[in-house]
Amino acid sequence: MTRKDAIVIGLGISGCSAARLLAESGYSVTCFEGESHIGGSLFEDVRPNGIRVQTRGPQIFHTDSENVYQFIKRFGSFFPYHHRVFLSYQDTMVPLPLNANSLKSLFGAKQSESLLSRLRESFPDEKRISVDQLISCHDSKLIDLGRFMIENILTLDINHKEGSSFIPADDSYMNDAYVDIGNDDCYYTDSIQAMPMQGFMSVMENMIDHPAISTYLNTNALTRISIHQDNSTVLFDGIPFHGPIIYTPTLDKLFKYCYGALPYRSCKISFQDIRTDFKNNCAVILSPKSRDFVRITESKYMTLQDMSGHTSLCMESPYESASRGINEPFEPALTPESIELYGKYAALAKSCPSIHLLGRIACYRNLSIGETIEQTIDVISRL
Repeated sequence: MTRKDAIVIGLGISGCSAARLLAESGYSVTCFEGESHIGGSLFEDVRPNGIRVQTRGPQIFHTDSENVYQFIKRFGSFFPYHHRVFLSYQDTMVPLPLNANSLKSLFGAKQSESLLSRLRESFPDEKRISVDQLISCHDSKLIDLGRFMIENILTLDINHKEGSSFIPADDSYMNDAYVDIGNDDCYYTDSIQAMPMQGFMSVMENMIDHPAISTYLNTNALTRISIHQDNSTVLFDGIPFHGPIIYTPTLDKLFKYCYGALPYRSCKISFQDIRTDFKNNCAVILSPKSRDFVRITESKYMTLQDMSGHTSLCMESPYESASRGINEPFEPALTPESIELYGKYAALAKSCPSIHLLGRIACYRNLSIGETIEQTIDVISRL
């Protein structure tokens, strides 16, 4: 093989983006995907009623990078989309992150005004204040507000406390840990928020539609690719391969679980098709304390499909721990122990100069779609 050959393992958004960028840089790119389809965590399906759904929970494109937006727009048309999430608390539905309207619904007009005044006084230069800031301040009322959020909003295991911070592993829960002093009920604050007209699958299919890209589905790449016993050379069909290898699946699998399995989280997802225009008042309803469904997504809000009289709900069960043997884990189960374990595998990968890790699964990090593409652009540009 020549120095202009490259391999991509895993065809989620990071793998598809990398394959396209490599092809446009003059590489002949061979892609392997273990599933029967591309897509990874952005895989979409169409329900019997015609509504397109994200089978692994809601994923929204949002970024402050015009460069990232211009890249992804090359592969599909996008429409502006402001994501809205509501918290189901007792008999009340309030926007997340908590805002002035949320506080009024939860605590009444007088107490909410007092809290907002205290927030402005304690944090004069900030619009959104994190729960960490609340519980670390010197105002007892704001500390109580932070504790309320921890006990009633951040109760999911996914809202992991890393050191002194509540940092969800899944980007789609990130803003649960904030309170907004205004009336903005948009979940994200990025300057660019949009969704693809034809879905993310269409975008990724267009990315890998290039004459220099060869794609193999239903193929376990690790039956053809291995690490030589010197721990620095990659073998492709038993022959040393020195071109770039983009790796996006779980890193422990690449090194045959030599340090043990990395923990991930997963959950069960079910769907319900309903004969009505819309069932809920927003795209996502979060019920952190529910034993049945912690998140319900009404896909129609995010697809812009004109499907009068029909809607579909995506319902997620509470998160569960998962590790070795799962094909597409939802996200890393971040703990001090798991981060330390990942560091051992990352050190092994670093000793193989041809291997480049991309995406939140291989990098064991919380990354949005926009951040993933930004990471990919950066890594490929430095090859």
